[in-house]
Amino acid sequence: TTIVSVLLPTLSSAFLASPFATQQVSHSTKLHAEPLESGSTVVVCVGPTCKRTGGKRTVPIFEELAAEIGVNVETISCVSECAECGLGPNVEVRKVGDDGPFYPIKNGIKTEEDVKSVLGLN
Repeated sequence: TTIVSVLLPTLSSAFLASPFATQQVSHSTKLHAEPLESGSTVVVCVGPTCKRTGGKRTVPIFEELAAEIGVNVETISCVSECAECGLGPNVEVRKVGDDGPFYPIKNGIKTEEDVKSVLGLN
């Protein structure tokens, strides 16, 4: 026998008895954001990885919907300096009053529904 076959039943039993076992994990990619104020800015990454996974296709969606609420849309070649490229397309959210230099980055923004979630239009 291996150490894994000996410990696995014990670890599984311990986990199932823990309070963590009753928590459900959601695998939904739906984002829940507060509505962005007029004057806020979203920065859409159109770098090579994000562009290939759909970042460039979301730019017109952002431009149309953001204009309705007074949010500015910018593009950049890479919002995370490659730290989050594999999670893209990525969008940086700069709310009015935030000082930066590090702003929240939303990952996997591919659809109109995702764009609406980032802008807080759901």
